Amino acid sequence: MDTRRKAMVDAIIRDHRLAGLLFWRPDELVMMLGYMPLWGISVLLYTADGEPVLFVPELEPEDILPAGVTVKRFPWGVLDGNDPWEVLYKSIREVLTGKDLIGGSISFIRHMGSSAPCRMSGEQPPLPSHLVERFDRVSEGGFKDAGADLLALYACKTASDIAGLLRTHRVAARAVELFYQEVEKRHTEAGLAALIGSAVQEAVGREGIGFAMAWPLVQSGSNAADAGRFNRSTGKVIGMGELVVLEMGVCVDGYWADITRTAVVGEPSELQQRMFDAVSLSQQAAFDLLRPGVAMREVDRAARSCIVDAGFGDLFNHALGHQTGFRYHDPGAVLSPYSTGVLEPGMVLTIEPGVYGTSLAGGLRIEDNVLITGDGHRLLSDSPRQLKGGNHVN
Repeated sequence: MDTRRKAMVDAIIRDHRLAGLLFWRPDELVMMLGYMPLWGISVLLYTADGEPVLFVPELEPEDILPAGVTVKRFPWGVLDGNDPWEVLYKSIREVLTGKDLIGGSISFIRHMGSSAPCRMSGEQPPLPSHLVERFDRVSEGGFKDAGADLLALYACKTASDIAGLLRTHRVAARAVELFYQEVEKRHTEAGLAALIGSAVQEAVGREGIGFAMAWPLVQSGSNAADAGRFNRSTGKVIGMGELVVLEMGVCVDGYWADITRTAVVGEPSELQQRMFDAVSLSQQAAFDLLRPGVAMREVDRAARSCIVDAGFGDLFNHALGHQTGFRYHDPGAVLSPYSTGVLEPGMVLTIEPGVYGTSLAGGLRIEDNVLITGDGHRLLSDSPRQLKGGNHVN
């Protein structure tokens, strides 16, 4: 476990006088241990003695388990008549009892939703409806709310997290290059998305990567006019002269990138070039303000002003960005006109201005990911961002 994150977690336990903390979402386990579970039902008990115990289902592969932490297995897929969840709750209590911590309180993030997928993302973890209620009762001291401090952990990426994020963005960069190379070949939207998704998954086995998956969504022409409202790929054939928007989440071993690129098929029209120039200037205006202590709404205001000054008025119809890294969308304050958040070192944010509308016959967005450093920012997604498709990648 990263020493910096360990110190933060130890402080939460100390400040709230807790016996321990429970982490059970896949993104929490990546954050705490760098471990992306296969089945999505592993649970980490981090106790006040600083010696965590990881509970994993019997069917979890041995080769993906993290080193340096005690692992206990509970039955899963074993036809022995026992309820695996009851076995898990009992095992957690036994550990607390053995550490003489059973009388203390436990905390965790209580809401059931908002989680990154596990490796078996097509088979959702069958979490029981009583999970939160039973976690409340695993210790004699019951539940004590430290949720705000636990959610704040997402906003701080450690050195080991940054290494994982850089690897994710290297994979994403290859996908972006493929997008530009293939966009003029008259694929369907879904066909182009499939090519990009396949290229990302082929990264498995390189650089020690055990999991790589993309969620590429491609919209072209009139479909791209809706790209500020939603993203989806259809069977529409990409046409000459159309703007093509690629919105893409990429996950590599539990670390996420959230990237958007827009290309034109053929030569850009004057309007398309003006759209691209306005969005590029908007993004740069945001980059120029990224440093600790800056109000998030000020970053949004600077970027949004460029769109207005370029004559596109209210066609930028969403927030400028959000936090990312452990999920497609991490919890925490967003870059918007109404945000009360302030930039802090360790945050990873998207910067994604765009303009869309039927009056534009399409839409255009550029989205990149940045790390807030001690004195400024670092661009993580330094991959091609240009308007021209085909064999013109810089």
